Amino acid sequence: MACPQVPPARWWEGAVVRIDINEPRAAERFWEGLREVAAAASRHRDPELYKSIVKIGRSALSQGVELVPSSGLFLQCPVCSVSPGQRCISVPRHPLQDDILHPARLELAEKALKGEIPLPVPLR
Repeated sequence: MACPQVPPARWWEGAVVRIDINEPRAAERFWEGLREVAAAASRHRDPELYKSIVKIGRSALSQGVELVPSSGLFLQCPVCSVSPGQRCISVPRHPLQDDILHPARLELAEKALKGEIPLPVPLR
């Protein structure tokens, strides 16, 4: 869809995107989008996208976006030290749960979501 006053190739350059943070599913949709960025980072093997995930997540949390259960994907793994957004890598004597994350990462996420521990680095 092109804006009639602006040539189509430049339409997004100055576009204003309105986001209603009070929308009932705003936080859920935000984290869904972040999962899509993580999938793209994995697909393209782009470490810069993983760094962007941290920046976006940190900014969102500072603006009051609530955490939603994301199974620990956006926390750094205490076992294999992968970046937020990356799937865990296989480490001897540390089996992966569902071939995606280490149980220690899942436990860390549960505690952070419950407020039992502060958000771990790098989201702090």
